[in-house]
Amino acid sequence: MGKLTNVRERVHQPFYDTLLRTAGMGGTSPRVEDREELFTNRARAGQLSMMTNFGSSSALPSDQSHVTLALRVFLWFRAATVRSAEDAAVLLENGDFSQAGATNFFVAGAAGAGTALGQYHDVFRLYWQSEEALHWSYGTGEKFAIINLASKYFPDGGGLFGDVGGLSDLLYFDNGQPAHTAILRLARAVLLVPRQNVKCVAELGSLPDGGNAALAGTTVPATGRNMLSLRDNLNAPDGMGKVIQFMFDGLWARDVQ
Repeated sequence: MGKLTNVRERVHQPFYDTLLRTAGMGGTSPRVEDREELFTNRARAGQLSMMTNFGSSSALPSDQSHVTLALRVFLWFRAATVRSAEDAAVLLENGDFSQAGATNFFVAGAAGAGTALGQYHDVFRLYWQSEEALHWSYGTGEKFAIINLASKYFPDGGGLFGDVGGLSDLLYFDNGQPAHTAILRLARAVLLVPRQNVKCVAELGSLPDGGNAALAGTTVPATGRNMLSLRDNLNAPDGMGKVIQFMFDGLWARDVQ
């Protein structure tokens, strides 16, 4: 399809890419390392709609451009749920573990060997570790505009927000109040000009333990998993749903066809 020469339209369009999106059951889930680059089309084959809406490379196509006015980090974690035998009829519809399935998943030689079913305590751990130990740098071309800031600085909508459900183990948490007014607005816009690359890096760390992790019982000898390490907890096959996405939000200029 042809385009109108010297005519462009500008629309509000956020673009996102995914650091991790998994049910915590191993298999083909992308493993997170201590340093990851986003918006480079890593492990996106057949999953573009859910993993990213940016396209196939680190630059916008067809001389498109973007004026980035806000940045957001989406964090979502869900504890594994085991249904009783009486609830067997709804297991498949709800995507939960059966009692036998939870047992079989964590036996020796199975995908979850060496770990355990994630519970609501583990949800809290993932939220707080992701807020503090997951740092982001963002910019365009060869330079970062924002360097090495924790996820708490990039609210999806203003800080950690949620409800633990009283005496129950039901909980809702989110990286920010659910309002579009509670986001990180940039003091100065970041310009993604035609044929320029997006530069976005996620770095994961862990709390220092002074070499005493094994003594304190925060490591799992069978797998080497350190519970103080966000990387290890994100990669653990513990049956927990885990999603982390980075988004740059602003004005997208494109050709008119």
